[in-house]
Amino acid sequence: MLDIEIQNKKYRQKVVLNNIRFSLKTNGIYGVIGKNGQGKTTFFKCIKDLTSYDGTISYKNKPVIQNEIAWCATEPLIYDELTALEFSEFYRNLLNIKEETTQKLFSIDEKKLVKEFSTGMKKKAYLNAILQKEYAIYIFDEPFNGLDLESNYILMNYIREISKTSIVFISSHILEILFKNCDSIFLINNQNIEEFSKEQFLSIEEKLFSI
Repeated sequence: MLDIEIQNKKYRQKVVLNNIRFSLKTNGIYGVIGKNGQGKTTFFKCIKDLTSYDGTISYKNKPVIQNEIAWCATEPLIYDELTALEFSEFYRNLLNIKEETTQKLFSIDEKKLVKEFSTGMKKKAYLNAILQKEYAIYIFDEPFNGLDLESNYILMNYIREISKTSIVFISSHILEILFKNCDSIFLINNQNIEEFSKEQFLSIEEKLFSI
């Protein structure tokens, strides 16, 4: 279904990812973990084609179409001078969504300027805008940062639902969430990726913190 081959990704002379090859055959939730600076966000950017690399990534034996991939970055790129509603409309036009989505993931004051929001409310406005359509592949890079407990609960329930029909990647420092929900987890370390099945999750912490 999703075939990933990243032969080499480097910034200037520093190699970040090397000889990454794996395939995902089914929809589901796939965790991505690693210490800071090991390449988690770079890996996601390769999938989303936001950075150059040597290799190929295909979905159902065809090149990935970028508007089939939802990119939910750690730090929301959001326009402070717009209201939450205007920001959603901006994204709807950007994504070529014909009809307005009446049901939003989070309840927020859509008439309020984004610059007046707290960090958590900005994240909610951002996710509401991004998630106005269905995607084949979702990438959530540290999605729980800045959200309160109830919002994390709402978001995780949403992720469980979309994983029935889509491939969902999540990176998070909260390992318990990944252990509970992921079908498998990928550990990025020293330019490579190692996959752990559910039966191997208990060995991840030892592997991660012995690096």
